[in-house]
Amino acid sequence: MASSNASNDFSLQGKGALVVGAEHSVGGAAAVTLAEAGARVVLASQEPGTDKRLKEVAKLVNAAGTKPVIRVQDAAMRADLSATADLAAKELGGLHILVNALDTPAYGPAEADDDTAFDKIMENNLKTVWMSCQEAGRVMLRQGGGVIVNITSVLAERGVANAALYCAAKAAVLNLTRALALEWARKGIRVNAIEAGWLDDESSPANKGDEFSKTMLKYLPYHRLVKPEELGGALLYLVSPAAGFVTGESIAVDGGLRARV
Repeated sequence: MASSNASNDFSLQGKGALVVGAEHSVGGAAAVTLAEAGARVVLASQEPGTDKRLKEVAKLVNAAGTKPVIRVQDAAMRADLSATADLAAKELGGLHILVNALDTPAYGPAEADDDTAFDKIMENNLKTVWMSCQEAGRVMLRQGGGVIVNITSVLAERGVANAALYCAAKAAVLNLTRALALEWARKGIRVNAIEAGWLDDESSPANKGDEFSKTMLKYLPYHRLVKPEELGGALLYLVSPAAGFVTGESIAVDGGLRARV
């Protein structure tokens, strides 16, 4: 039976949201989704030097109904993440939502990867997420609760050739999400994940027009890639009051890819 307050269940009015990795296509789309639902937003970068892209995202967020705060930072630096979490709480009247859209694709044969590659891939795809969760969690614990959504990849559950370390890092993010959800459940913080399918953006190896791309498109159930904005519905659900009893879960937005053998 539909609730008479169904529309309120998906409202984010009065909520402060921090998107880390907002310069990426998924992060930008997430910020717009949150703004459209009424949240006030801080756009934080994964890497410095992304000012131009953040300003482009800010225009979209502004058009969606709220003027965002832009924070250029290096997500590999804990001091930056700590300062950003505190800034978000101050500027937004509280840090109620964190979305981690942290991602650095890495592809290549396993035998060619060395320890430097391992450290870099793990730092950019796992350690940054861990530190971001920790620093935002510190603020959320102090204020009595919050919601975290880690955007990862279907490669967290499905291996693919020439991406061993990337797959491993994404899988770690998924299990980190589950562990934090258990640890913080009785402290008012929900932690969930979204597993994105092969994305239709410039960073995706499935969008290069080469043989790999053509083969991938034939394999995908819908014969197309996932548009970043198509993650918006799952995100809105997970951060909204409608998902108030949902934690430690992941939603795959992959066009049925995981259903294939």
